[in-house]
Amino acid sequence: MSKTQNLHHLLNQLNRTLHLEPKILEQKVFALWREYLGAPLGTKTVPVSLSDGTLKVYTEYPPCRTELLFHKQKILDNLNAELGESVVTELQIELRQVRAAHETKHAPSKEKKSKVNPRNPKTTNRQVTPEKLERIEQSLTSVTDTQIKKSLRRLFITQSEDKA
Repeated sequence: MSKTQNLHHLLNQLNRTLHLEPKILEQKVFALWREYLGAPLGTKTVPVSLSDGTLKVYTEYPPCRTELLFHKQKILDNLNAELGESVVTELQIELRQVRAAHETKHAPSKEKKSKVNPRNPKTTNRQVTPEKLERIEQSLTSVTDTQIKKSLRRLFITQSEDKA
């Protein structure tokens, strides 16, 4: 097995272990949006959040909003077909200034508020549980390349922090 195949297998295994598959599917929605809609709709609209199956999209142009609403069901069906699961169940289109950023929100839960790091306000001081760290380390035991191992460790810890 090549390094690429080993890495692919390892990532798939870790995704299942850490239950990251739903989050990855949600992120694919944002990646597929512009590609699926093409020009001009894909360039004049921006998906900004996905929460409980509702994809919120901003556009500055009323005709784009009208066209999205007209093709709403077809868009939902095609996005979900591409994802292989029913991830997006509703489309909410708002007339607002378009920006490039997006966020993913999950169902309301008893989430712990994270503290802002005073040295860098954009980052937070979130803790990864020792159990998750142990699972991450166990999943990395078969990776022999130290640079890949280090990068994967950072990626998995970051993903675990996002779930915290």
